[in-house]
Order: sequence, then structure tokens, then C-alpha cells
Amino acid sequence: MSNGKQTKTTKKRPLPKGWRIALRICRSLIFPLLLIIGLYAGLRIGYVRFGGGDPTDVLQWETWKHMLDLVFAEN
Repeated sequence: MSNGKQTKTTKKRPLPKGWRIALRICRSLIFPLLLIIGLYAGLRIGYVRFGGGDPTDVLQWETWKHMLDLVFAEN
């Protein structure tokens, strides 16, 4: 007896080994890449928008050394 619904069984073809390896590499690179992009965006927004600094100074070591000196300066 049938309840009127037909079920279809479909089998997925497995991906070739090269594609599986490529997908695994892409998945493992996406998260760190998104973290780096988010870190850069946060630095740029914080330094330029809220701090009023120059956008070209965001990634210069002298800028961050100066900030660290200000934070950890002895009073």
C-alpha cells in the first residue's frame, strides 16, 4: 500500500579526492582570514574614526609603540 507520496532516493556522488582536499584547505583558511580582516577593520575604524588619526598610520610600528608607551608610562 502507498500513502500517495512517493519517496525518491538520490545518492550523492562523492567528490573527487582533489576537490575534497581543496575544500578542506579553503575551510581551514577562511576562519583565520576573516579574523585578520576583522582585526584590520577594527584597528582602522578605532584609529581613524574614533581616534582621529591618519589612515596610513594604522599599520606603522611607530604609532603603536607610541600608544603602548602612553598606556604603560610611569606616572
